[in-house]
Amino acid sequence: MSAPDTPLPLTPPEAAEPFEPSPPPPGPRRRRWPWWVLAGVVGAAALAAITLLMLGIRTTVTPLDRAAPCLAQLAEDADPVAAERANERLDALRPRGRYIVIDSHRNRLRVFEDRAMLLDAVCSTGSGTVLVHPSGKKVWTFDTPLGERRVIRKVRNPVWSKPDWAFIEEGFQPPKDPSLRVDTNSLGNYALYLGDGYIIHGTLFQTLLGKGVTHGCVRLGDEDLEYVYGAIPVGARVYLY
Repeated sequence: MSAPDTPLPLTPPEAAEPFEPSPPPPGPRRRRWPWWVLAGVVGAAALAAITLLMLGIRTTVTPLDRAAPCLAQLAEDADPVAAERANERLDALRPRGRYIVIDSHRNRLRVFEDRAMLLDAVCSTGSGTVLVHPSGKKVWTFDTPLGERRVIRKVRNPVWSKPDWAFIEEGFQPPKDPSLRVDTNSLGNYALYLGDGYIIHGTLFQTLLGKGVTHGCVRLGDEDLEYVYGAIPVGARVYLY
């Protein structure tokens, strides 16, 4: 009887290789300033600091409550003769008689006689808007002019001959007949002409006083306009800023 077959030893299965997760995809690359830009900024700052040190310049910030005493001390230390001459020069430049000052930023019109203020009125000045002709060949900017002007003439019950932009702004073709341009209402009861089409006049839109809504002229309320018309003579100076 033959011997039974000897069972062969079982070979253990090969161990599975450990699982290694794949690395995450790289995120968006951050944009960095080139090194030469940073180096240039640092170099410029260093050069400026060295220059100031060589010149012996120091930059300081003086609080407002300390500035006035410093200025007062400078005035006391100034040469009295030179100070008197400077005051005389400034006084010679000061307007004489009655004149108008217009603040186009705050929309205020003031009447002065020498140094005394006679009127402080709310007005309306230029809107600063831009209108382009449909053909593109002409552009209007509705700003109140700055600088010094004079009252060229004064008119009671003025009549306005509407320019082209007044029709284009409303979507109409400017008429060729001059009689169709006549407007007897928009300027109010009085007008003071400053030249180049700029006028101090009244308005139909009293509620818009104090705002920059005009096409460059200066609008006043009825009572203030009447006072200015009577108080300001032809030839008086008008200062606009």
